[in-house]
Amino acid sequence: MPEETLSHPYLLSSEDLNYDDILKIFKKAKYFMDNIQSVKKFDDLKGVTVGLAFFESSTRTKLSFELSAKRLSADVFSFQSSSSSLSKGESLLDTLRTIEAMEVQVFIVRHQNSGVPVFLQKNTSGIVINAGDGKHEHPTQALLDAFTLHRRFKKIDGLKVCIIGDILHSRVARSNVNTLKTLGAELAFCSPGTLLPRELNVWNVNIIDELDDAVDWADVVMVLRLQRERMDSGLIPSVKEFSKYYGITFKHFTKKPELVLLHPGPVNYGIELDYLLSSYPNVLIQTQVKHGVFIRMALLSLLAKNLGH
Repeated sequence: MPEETLSHPYLLSSEDLNYDDILKIFKKAKYFMDNIQSVKKFDDLKGVTVGLAFFESSTRTKLSFELSAKRLSADVFSFQSSSSSLSKGESLLDTLRTIEAMEVQVFIVRHQNSGVPVFLQKNTSGIVINAGDGKHEHPTQALLDAFTLHRRFKKIDGLKVCIIGDILHSRVARSNVNTLKTLGAELAFCSPGTLLPRELNVWNVNIIDELDDAVDWADVVMVLRLQRERMDSGLIPSVKEFSKYYGITFKHFTKKPELVLLHPGPVNYGIELDYLLSSYPNVLIQTQVKHGVFIRMALLSLLAKNLGH
């Protein structure tokens, strides 16, 4: 396999990436980070049209992909489902055909239903990138999380990472489990039993019941947003109760100042995380956002090689 390509010509799931793929993306992301000040704009996607098809609201991911594509000299086309013919009953496939007719070659798709990016990839000769589908996956979030840890610790093999919070509804957790395991991390969950996946043996991940024990064990805590919009009613007694037992506070860092914290954002401060921690040096939320742009540039650059432009 040539150095500059990935093992799949798309990214629908974190399982599409093997160990070598991830390291290629990291290497390319570092190249862009090291050269962005001098080059400003790269020509990796010159002549390529990238369509942002976000059927579900997003700030970080959408802006990050848009900036990434523009920094690579792509023509960027943004599709708003609320103002399209989808709201008049047009099918997803018809919409895809319409966008394809405009010669869009790369589709970055976020959808509230699991499996939509896979369905679209089966029906296009273009490249589909999953920017988050339902409760299924968010592979580029896992890549930028892993890249952040890789830069911080220099290696991920053997790193102890505890994912905390609403794991059941989290596409971020699913993608991170696959990506971090591929890179050799040791994983654990800390969550109310009602917010854990029903089939735990599929994950083969340790469960830590108490948050204090999780902090003691972990090198890194990955705190998830409480997915209230995806949550069935009655899964937790109350938000206050959840925060009391699963919210990270300053006392956790007083006890273990070297602990590193990640969060995919947006943060529900006062629920998952004490606001006092937002500027703490080991809380890497803004670093994740910064790295997200370079990881997505790297992914777009490597996948675009398949277009032969």
